Amino acid sequence: MSRKKESVTLSITESDKIAIERLALEFNCTWGDKPNISRLIKSIAHGNLLVSKANKPTKEECILIKDAIFKIQDGLSILLKLI
Repeated sequence: MSRKKESVTLSITESDKIAIERLALEFNCTWGDKPNISRLIKSIAHGNLLVSKANKPTKEECILIKDAIFKIQDGLSILLKLI
């Protein structure tokens, strides 16, 4: 007895397809030695792979981070002169 499966069609660019196939390879979602997008999606659906939003800093946050790094470096330079 065969199982009926749902079919899904994705409308993506070739570059997106390549990127998704790279992820499939990275997470060992393959069919033989080829990347398998269906297995990647199933792994996500079953909770074996977690998806989260990228937490990229804003331009303002990058400026603050760079400023903080500069201040830390400056403070360490002063501290080394005192030692």
